[in-house]
Amino acid sequence: MAQDAAGVAAHPWWALAVLCISLVVVTIQTSILNVALPSLVRDIGADDAELQWIVDSYIVAFAGVLLTGAAVADRFGRRGVMMAGLVLCGLASVAAALSQNPGPLIVWRTVMGIGAALVMPATLSILVNVFTEPAQRTRAIAYWTLMNATGAFIGPIAGGLLLGWTSWQSCFYVTLPLIVVAVVLGYVVVPTSRDPAAARFDVAGGVLSTAALGALIWGIIEGPSRGWTDGVVLGVFAAAVALGAAFVAWERRTPAPMLDLTIFANRQLRGATVALTVAFLAMTGAMYLAGLALQLGKGYTPLAAAVAISVPVTVVNFLVVPRTPWLIERFGIRAMVSGGIALIACAALVISTMTVNSGYLVLCLGFALMALAFSSFVPASTEAVVTSVPAERSGGASAVNQLTRQVGQALGVALGGALTAVGYTASFTAPDRGVSPVAAEAAGTSLTDALAVGAGLPAQARAALELAAHEAYVSGIRLSLWVAAGIALCGAAYAAATIPGRRTAPAEVHHVEQDPRSVDPTGTAFETT
Repeated sequence: MAQDAAGVAAHPWWALAVLCISLVVVTIQTSILNVALPSLVRDIGADDAELQWIVDSYIVAFAGVLLTGAAVADRFGRRGVMMAGLVLCGLASVAAALSQNPGPLIVWRTVMGIGAALVMPATLSILVNVFTEPAQRTRAIAYWTLMNATGAFIGPIAGGLLLGWTSWQSCFYVTLPLIVVAVVLGYVVVPTSRDPAAARFDVAGGVLSTAALGALIWGIIEGPSRGWTDGVVLGVFAAAVALGAAFVAWERRTPAPMLDLTIFANRQLRGATVALTVAFLAMTGAMYLAGLALQLGKGYTPLAAAVAISVPVTVVNFLVVPRTPWLIERFGIRAMVSGGIALIACAALVISTMTVNSGYLVLCLGFALMALAFSSFVPASTEAVVTSVPAERSGGASAVNQLTRQVGQALGVALGGALTAVGYTASFTAPDRGVSPVAAEAAGTSLTDALAVGAGLPAQARAALELAAHEAYVSGIRLSLWVAAGIALCGAAYAAATIPGRRTAPAEVHHVEQDPRSVDPTGTAFETT
């Protein structure tokens, strides 16, 4: 199956197709299990805590190993590491589907997250090395962004449809055909590249970064349920800070760092990464809360909620993302990033106008605006990150690009949930009749407590209590959406102030070492818009 570099360079879009298939495998597995949780309770006896970690173990492992996965790909070759990650995801998916208890399922989900961390940064690094011409690279990044979003949104829909016909195991088997296609075609059309500076693998850096990032994400996920002042949560955050400081100190003194921290001296990269984190915090928090509002506030089923969100988002993404390269060329990266993040604020404010009895039209408009925001700022900010360093050093930048998303998403869900709880307790008012003071006090702590209290009341009192609880819950979500809008506006202002109007040229480094099938990454300065 050998193929020379010229043949690969003549058909870079085939390579992009394989990279996008690999990306969809990773993103589908992030969200597909959300609709299968009731089946896991029934079939393998998972409790609430186990359900949370069946979902979150993938996310923690994925985020924790991202930097290490990128460093391994830089050292040993990006195509081979991506293929290995896909195979690992496939084997772990089969093992997860065969699990009979929650414990093994959590373990195999963790292994799947490790495999995903090998795949994700490699796809973007390979893309940067394949598409060395700026205009083509911008188009390729736009399509990569589109498929990144598509997998996450079609996951719950695919899971809901599969569960209508088969068991929860099908949620793990569904990606196996995609893995087979990506692995087979990958060795035919995808070139590889590596960073010659990664002469040896930085073991200490890998251990420290994985432990620090894993602890950070674990703390963010567990904080809302355990309480932010819980001793374990505070201890884990302290450990994350200490491990992160140790990682930075080690990377500064080791002669062969896993992540070259000098890349953050580039103003374009620094501005884009911070803006990405803030944008994903606001956007993910808003969309997470919208999904909860549909289900808990308006009575949608999980599948109906997934369809209600995914359809307008996917349609807008497919219409706008292919045109994003022209928009970037026309208006520049800074305008696209700051303008797109400002659109997040508009979308959050539109969604916040919903009530318990309002229709779907307003929500559909909010979701469409959120998709327009995503289609505007994500391709532009991704290009800003990966083009701020030479192509052979794109592994670290690719991992940083994805890591900012993971941290922002985790923070968005945690902050949104916390603010919603505060808003609920502040706005809940129990009905005047049929609810005792003790029951009213219990119902005022959370929506789930209110529904539990209502289950023991007469029908009329139960309906009144549930209406009051749903209205308070929507009020809490409204508060969170207002805060998300404010955060997005701050992120837009930061992006406008820090991201240069023109692409900054990456510093020259030594020539990249490649295998005969790889495309020559020039490492030269990129053209400006």
